[in-house]
Amino acid sequence: MNINHLLSRTWKEDYTCNEFACEAWLDITGEDLTSRLKKFLNGEGEFKSLDEPISPCIVFFTNGPKSSTHVGLFYCGKLLHLSLRGAQFIPLEVVSMHFLETRFYT
Repeated sequence: MNINHLLSRTWKEDYTCNEFACEAWLDITGEDLTSRLKKFLNGEGEFKSLDEPISPCIVFFTNGPKSSTHVGLFYCGKLLHLSLRGAQFIPLEVVSMHFLETRFYT
């Protein structure tokens, strides 16, 4: 699957890492993640926790319980996510080193 069209996305007030992750997940899997992700981030929904990333899976990054959660997708051995710098498809380790916790889900 070609994801190059996703790499032109930019961060906006109404298009953040959450919306990007949902768009990318839909493109890659065909599943609309929007409602499920919103519920999960509000403490209402569930995802299956993984010990190690599998392609594709959802990745959550946090710096503690009081910090906001950053979300991306692990896909084809790299992280696909949207930061303030725009969309990136980079090694997971590059992003993980900026957060205290990295969690994987399906």
